[in-house]
Amino acid sequence: MSCLETYATLRIFSADLTPDVISERLGVAATEAIPRDPASKYKVRREANFWGWSTEGRVESTDNQLHVRAILAMLEGKAPLLRALRASGCEIDVSNFWVSNGQGGPNLEASDLDGLSSLSLPIWWDVYFGEQPET
Repeated sequence: MSCLETYATLRIFSADLTPDVISERLGVAATEAIPRDPASKYKVRREANFWGWSTEGRVESTDNQLHVRAILAMLEGKAPLLRALRASGCEIDVSNFWVSNGQGGPNLEASDLDGLSSLSLPIWWDVYFGEQPET
């Protein structure tokens, strides 16, 4: 097995909308919310509010496709809401945390790509290499 750990996060960044407003508009509570902080040493936190919904702890699998599918399922019927959030200036994507101990890599089936495409969701992986846990 090459994947040791993985999860996916729907991420929404907004200069104007707070995480609470994004949750209200989307009808989904964030698993992580960081309000904009003009005094932060981090540029992204100074410039944007962050709203995230993660599969970490929700999907118990090292198959990244299942994590992406959980996000797609959560967004079922919400395409108009995502369009409205984008029209309000939000930047939206799907980020995947992925730890490997060998060859192979994350993959998606055509149906997953179709789902992401229909929602205009870019996707990317944050890849790390770790050791196989000792047993």
